[in-house]
Amino acid sequence: MIPLESDLSPYRHLHGAKGSLHSVAGPCFVCEGRILVESALAAAREGKLTVLSVLTYRNAAASLGPLPEGTVLLTLEEPELHELVGFPFHRGVLCAVTTPPEPPEADLLSARRIVVLPHVDNVDNLGLILRSAAALGLDGVLAGRGPAVFERRTVRVSMGAAWALPVWQREDPWPLLEAWCQGGGEVIGAAFTPSALDARAWLPADRTALVLGPEGHGLDPIWLAHCHRHVAIPMARQVDSLNVAAAGAILMFRMMEG
Repeated sequence: MIPLESDLSPYRHLHGAKGSLHSVAGPCFVCEGRILVESALAAAREGKLTVLSVLTYRNAAASLGPLPEGTVLLTLEEPELHELVGFPFHRGVLCAVTTPPEPPEADLLSARRIVVLPHVDNVDNLGLILRSAAALGLDGVLAGRGPAVFERRTVRVSMGAAWALPVWQREDPWPLLEAWCQGGGEVIGAAFTPSALDARAWLPADRTALVLGPEGHGLDPIWLAHCHRHVAIPMARQVDSLNVAAAGAILMFRMMEG
């Protein structure tokens, strides 16, 4: 079909863009690459997402197969697509997805295993933490300041975990975490404090919230005080710390062992 401007609007000038807007459907996000697009389409077929459109090169459209009902197929010649998105795009296919509503707060309050990110200062770290949390079977993520869950790069790095895993985002996540604590459970901060427990000896409580700080300076004093205990991964060869996404994956694995 000949693409309409309203259908093309989410894909325009993607380089550096954090979110997209469909002129009719409203806020949306864009998935890049066949694996991520196929994951979004599978979620749409299950009624979990609304995929507004799929955009690809004209000579690649036949390989996509049938699309979910209501999803529009858009095709452009390669130079036209590059001009539209604002950079040479080589992943072959994109799709625009309506930004889904946040899960009910009640789902968070009843969760057993969650990760809390008071402030993430790197979009790749957020995407990686979401991917690890989903892969390891956690019940959800409570995020604070920093990149948005459905920013284009968050979605790409998370490889679909942004919608596969319940995620809540607040400017200040403490009130919601405090409400979670009313149901019992332990808040564990990842931090190299003098009293921090060696992660190898950590036995997570039946309900555990793992709090991870930002990459640069870790958890601030207020969040350290919010935690019931602290846990740390021992370092070797004089390495001072791990990347927060790597450390988070190790600690989440320990959580799910308990």
